[in-house]
Amino acid sequence: MAQEKTIFIIPGFAQHPTNKAYIDIAKILKSEGYYPILVDIPWKNTTISQNTEYFLKLYKKTKAEKKYILGFSYGAMIAFIASTKVRSEGLILCSLSPYFKEDLRKINKNLSLLMTSRYEDFSKLHCETLAKKIKAKKILMLYGSQEARTLIKRVTGAFNQISSKKKHLIRISKTKHEIGNKKYLNTIHQATRELL
Repeated sequence: MAQEKTIFIIPGFAQHPTNKAYIDIAKILKSEGYYPILVDIPWKNTTISQNTEYFLKLYKKTKAEKKYILGFSYGAMIAFIASTKVRSEGLILCSLSPYFKEDLRKINKNLSLLMTSRYEDFSKLHCETLAKKIKAKKILMLYGSQEARTLIKRVTGAFNQISSKKKHLIRISKTKHEIGNKKYLNTIHQATRELL
């Protein structure tokens, strides 16, 4: 049976759905009438394009009347890229990582083969071009006021580049790069209830 409002939760890099933060998010969203699907990305030896393809297979085969995507950090990048390829009711980008083409400096020649291929993959992701292709009906972007400057710059830059009129940028005061933080969780709860 298809669930009416299904929300996919994509963790940050090397994190898993069993982490307390994601279990807490799933509980919050369930209390608001969503059916949460915690995505277990196989991180080992993969690039972001491979991670996104993995997620898209799951997304496409899941039957639901309305689909939403939430991602944190690197998981927000996966959600961002995926939403240029599939339609969704809502996209929630929590602390979008600054690893797009515009964010990268020259690749360090001493990187491992895997890291080199990951960086080469990032260098193909032009944030401004992708932002204009997002197919979500509503977009929420959240970030903590105490996160890295590069991340805040990427979040605010991407927000300005998204052409949708139904978008909201939420700055969470006194919060670091930690989605399990109570303030972050409360803001997700309030935003999904009031803005989606």
